[in-house]
Amino acid sequence: MNTVKILVSILFASIIGSLAWAFFLPSSILISEKVNIYGPVEQVFVQVNNFHNWKNWSPYNDSILLTQFAGPQKGAGSQMLWNDKKEGRSVQTILESVENQKVVTELVFNDQQNAAKSYFYFQQLGDSTEVKWEMKVEDLSYPFGRFVGYMIKKGATHNFKKGLEKLKTFLQLNPGLMDYSGYEIMKENTELTHYLSYTDSALMSDLSQNTKLAFQSIYSIAAKNKLTPMGHPKTEWMSYNPQAYSKFRCLVQIGKEVKIKEQKVEYYAANAKNVIWLKYVGSYENSAIGWETLDKYLANNKLQMAGFPYEEYVSGPENEADTLKWVTNIYFPVK
Repeated sequence: MNTVKILVSILFASIIGSLAWAFFLPSSILISEKVNIYGPVEQVFVQVNNFHNWKNWSPYNDSILLTQFAGPQKGAGSQMLWNDKKEGRSVQTILESVENQKVVTELVFNDQQNAAKSYFYFQQLGDSTEVKWEMKVEDLSYPFGRFVGYMIKKGATHNFKKGLEKLKTFLQLNPGLMDYSGYEIMKENTELTHYLSYTDSALMSDLSQNTKLAFQSIYSIAAKNKLTPMGHPKTEWMSYNPQAYSKFRCLVQIGKEVKIKEQKVEYYAANAKNVIWLKYVGSYENSAIGWETLDKYLANNKLQMAGFPYEEYVSGPENEADTLKWVTNIYFPVK
């Protein structure tokens, strides 16, 4: 009997002690860790602003391995979703993205209403970038919410430190790594190539029709001279001006050098060159993103153009009704 009384007394004292301890625990918590990483802020920012890159540094690798993605490729609105045996289904969303300055994410565990927000702040400091990772959890209920908050802060502080150090290590091992809107930039050495060409100029409003007529002329002359077209048609952009005339050269590959100069169609030899290129998928109206991405690659890698850029039309209106499936390879000759 005395033993039972002692145990009850101990239990009661423990409960009272815990409640008293919880009373002094804060109703909100703030976790804040930071690290300095050698390199430009753009290089660091893209690792956080794109959930696809979190596998490179996130301290929560057990969950990252099971992730799915939704929404935009990066920035506000993009989501990362995963299922965990302990936590259930969780969703992390980028709520706000200010380029090279801030990323705000919201994490919802196990489809609960409560959410935890994380704040990433970026600042260029000379040759290095300071990254600060913070998380705020407010309105923790008494007493159990405060206990949970205490445990979250203890675990998150460790993981934030670990994640930032992994981010630092990854970027140090991959200097110069940049984001190119999800495109893979490829390099190639081309060989001397023989073409039938058609050179013309047109206003933006007439470009589509003029290039269509140019290719029709080329294929007609090729058939007349019993030449077999090879590969996909290309357009070399000698000048481009959305407000005035753009000059272009339409090209259809043939297998040998020929002596043809009929109407505007003539033989053209493209010398061997080094190129960088990417595959753009979608309508022509939005292909500017591919050009801008290659421009960015040129600048980041200190490369210079060595000739006219050109497009290769793998699929388009002639053989694919769905504009979202059109494939255009965009090439930049480089030194």
